Amino acid sequence: MLAKVTIIWRPNVWKSSFFNMYTGHKIAIVADEPGTTRDISEFEFRDDDNNLTYILSDSGWLDFSSTNEEIAKDIIDRTARTIEESDLLIWLLEYDRFTELDERILKLLKSKTAKEVILVANKADNEKKVMESYSLAWTWWYKEFFPVSVSHNRWIREVKKYVADFLTEKWLNYIEEEVDDSYIKLAIIWRPNVGKSSIINALVWKDRVMVKDMAWTTRDSIDTKFTYNEQNFILIDTAWIRRLSKVWTRNIENWSIMRTERAITRADIVVVVVDAFEWVVWQDLSIVSRSLEENKWLVIVLNKWDKVLAKPWIDKDKIMDKYLAYLKEKMDFLPWVSTIFTSATEKKRVNEILDSAIWIDKERKKRVKTAIFNEFLGQVVLKHAPSGNKKSHNPKIYYGSQVDTNPPKFVVTVNNPDHFHFSYKRYLENRIRDTFWFFGTPIVLELKWRGKNIDKRK
Repeated sequence: MLAKVTIIWRPNVWKSSFFNMYTGHKIAIVADEPGTTRDISEFEFRDDDNNLTYILSDSGWLDFSSTNEEIAKDIIDRTARTIEESDLLIWLLEYDRFTELDERILKLLKSKTAKEVILVANKADNEKKVMESYSLAWTWWYKEFFPVSVSHNRWIREVKKYVADFLTEKWLNYIEEEVDDSYIKLAIIWRPNVGKSSIINALVWKDRVMVKDMAWTTRDSIDTKFTYNEQNFILIDTAWIRRLSKVWTRNIENWSIMRTERAITRADIVVVVVDAFEWVVWQDLSIVSRSLEENKWLVIVLNKWDKVLAKPWIDKDKIMDKYLAYLKEKMDFLPWVSTIFTSATEKKRVNEILDSAIWIDKERKKRVKTAIFNEFLGQVVLKHAPSGNKKSHNPKIYYGSQVDTNPPKFVVTVNNPDHFHFSYKRYLENRIRDTFWFFGTPIVLELKWRGKNIDKRK
């Protein structure tokens, strides 16, 4: 188990910038407004300079002035829990300000935990400010004190060196194995308020992500390692998807969309969470379209199915078939996509997401032998000869093979790709699925003429 180091902070201390500078990755959202980080984000940090790996936890802000608000209370409670799980705490302040909120945090740290705490004073951009910052160390009881400047990238290295020495001295210098191909990387993609956070909590059995009945309660991405039925997973949670016309340049929604796009690229399998109660909207279709552009494997999760069944006029025996027919109209690729009806709040059928992912992972690595595939082509042509187009009435298929996996790619050698009607390419793809299945994965079908790649069909 990796050691955990947690950053404790109040708004406006440039915590996100510190987090990004410390790790060397743009992980926490940076924006000129307080409270832009709401969830507890954890990053598996590999410190190559000091040869160790640990979890760096970015806690939610501690705003005691608004504890009557449900969302703020939830953050404070979860931050308290992550403090108890931590091996070392980094308390981030401003070099020249010790506010009432800081005093409340100090009392919390003294009363609730015996954890080792180091004080880091940010915005100490020059020597004069560094000297001023030491008044914080002299005033309070912390002997481990580091003035830093995130904007100038100064003294961050010294903080990391102290953390590494502390963990090594406590025999917490675990070296974690790197993620390999044995892990299935799932990206959870969603639009606001569809119950995605409840699904993640149900999947990993941890209250890791805030769950409230309001939109926009998740802003940062969180990667979570876990194991299900002896299969290793990386769960890539993402920031929200919002309508592009409402995204202003460089605001936090813009950051979130870029991170979601990166999550799709990183993932093996994309899980698109749809609010079944509200039916499919254009944002859902946009997410699916982007995933297909990246040749990702898809799982469509129709969440809040309990709310659908609770409608008084619903025929419970027919509603699922009706919904699937509706989805087929919206998504013509539905026959090869795994569709799961869930109720995350009741933890019903949530594990089917992981079961489908394991099945899809096997399908994406499957390879059809060349002899078997050519026998299949012969049977297909015999049953339904290639149809031509205006350019030619004599298209011919010679032979073919599967040349790649992940995604499955088939190359079929023909007399001329331009002679084939587009519908016949779709027919071939459907017959490949009928025979070899390739559940949950897109198929790349390429027609090849005289050794030249002329056309592709996805």
